[in-house]
Amino acid sequence: MNDIFNEVDEEVRRDKAVAFFNKHGTKFIVAAVAIVAGVAGWRFYQDQQFQQRAALGARFEAALVDANSGKIEALTGLAEDKVGGTYPALAKFRLASELARTGKDEAGAKNAASAFDALANDSSIPADWRELAKLRAAYALLNTAPYEEIEKRLLPLSEGKAAFRHSAREGIAMAAYKAGKSDKALDALQAIILDADAPAGLRQRAEVMLSVVRAGAKS
Repeated sequence: MNDIFNEVDEEVRRDKAVAFFNKHGTKFIVAAVAIVAGVAGWRFYQDQQFQQRAALGARFEAALVDANSGKIEALTGLAEDKVGGTYPALAKFRLASELARTGKDEAGAKNAASAFDALANDSSIPADWRELAKLRAAYALLNTAPYEEIEKRLLPLSEGKAAFRHSAREGIAMAAYKAGKSDKALDALQAIILDADAPAGLRQRAEVMLSVVRAGAKS
């Protein structure tokens, strides 16, 4: 008797399954095809992205070789590439660094600072790169801008556990010493020396400069 009931239950379940498939089967097939197509499309996109990055990397290496031999304009095309990403940003850093190296007068320093400022305001590049660009912009102006501008640029980078706080403090100290503000120079230098995470070489420079500033302040 139980066998008969079991057979009836199986028939009922089979009929329900067939009816359910007839009603919804097409939806499942379409969904499965969409998933397969989506995975294939994503893999194609990843392959395209990889090939694009590889091509940009090759262009950057070739342009860097040219730039190191004096043909700095080789980086311009890559820097202006609308694709964005790492290599165009690196090209812009290299071009800005060249402006900083060659811009000895006030106008040249401002051009270099503007190039670094553009990088600092570029939200498409990593945050630590933008912070580095802010630091480089201030250093480009170190010999031409008034102390107040250097302090305004570097002070936010010198606080707490900021990644470039040691270099920012050193820049503040140099600008303050140049402007005759010994107290501010001493504060910045002592902050470097007392920071346990300060690199040994930078701490040594700070100690030497501290002695110079103190000697000048007493004379």
